[in-house]
Amino acid sequence: MKVLVIALIVTLVLIAIFLIARLLALKKEMKNMVAQLRKYNNRQTDKKIDLSLFDKNLEQLGTEVNKLMDLYVDENRKRTRFEKELKQMIANMSHDLRTPLTSITGYIQMAEKENIPPEERGELLAIAKSRAKRLESLLNEFFELSVIESNDYLLKSEGINLRNVTIEVLISFYDRFQEKGMEPVLSITDEDVFIRGDTSAAARVMENLFANAIKHSEGKIQISLQEQNGTVRLMVKNDASSLTDEAVRRMFDRFYMADQSRTGKSTGLGLSIVKSLMEKMGGKVTAKLKDEQLSIICEWKSAATEEHP
Repeated sequence: MKVLVIALIVTLVLIAIFLIARLLALKKEMKNMVAQLRKYNNRQTDKKIDLSLFDKNLEQLGTEVNKLMDLYVDENRKRTRFEKELKQMIANMSHDLRTPLTSITGYIQMAEKENIPPEERGELLAIAKSRAKRLESLLNEFFELSVIESNDYLLKSEGINLRNVTIEVLISFYDRFQEKGMEPVLSITDEDVFIRGDTSAAARVMENLFANAIKHSEGKIQISLQEQNGTVRLMVKNDASSLTDEAVRRMFDRFYMADQSRTGKSTGLGLSIVKSLMEKMGGKVTAKLKDEQLSIICEWKSAATEEHP
């Protein structure tokens, strides 16, 4: 009996020693983790927590903390990029609004001079009026884009015959093509093409793409609408020998708009509006430059034709 008691006491002592040793080891590991986190938070190191820990639970904790660090770094990077883009946008907006305002004021001041021929005064006022309309258009685009990108701006989700919408928009652009002496090359499927989206938004996308092509094309314009493998594809292609790969890569970025405007070939915010509307409709828009030809491609998932008798 005495032997059993001694054995039990020894066992309890060993267990106590083991628990104390483990507790001390855990405490040491925790201090080590705290020290590493302190160095990281004080920007003394970019090294994350060492995961060579003897306790699996602590190791899992370290893994989750490291994930949190990665998330923090990613969010901080996004915030920094957004702040930089926001500052650039404000500078761009200031430039794009100030330039036409200065121009309008200058032409009006010249028109107000005495002893100026009536014909010349009329020409100056006509130029000022034209610049004022451009300024109004730019302000409207800024407002429209801000509304579209807000979370409260919702589009309808309904069946749309995109072929009919395309033809209707093309007809409305007939006079504008004629004014520029252009005859667009059309390749539009003979079959009805259906998508789910918002009719007004789809028409707005086409209007902006056609207007952009007419304004900046250096030659013919090609417009195609096809459906293949469950994807509806609208493509607007035009000659654009002066475009660079960098400009094409960033042409949907509203923060890049003012750089283009300084060259006198600003697309305004029309393409940024196209991108936002396409994303709202669950589609996508891309651009590519090949053999000095710009292709802007909009893609939607095809809707089953049997839903639209």
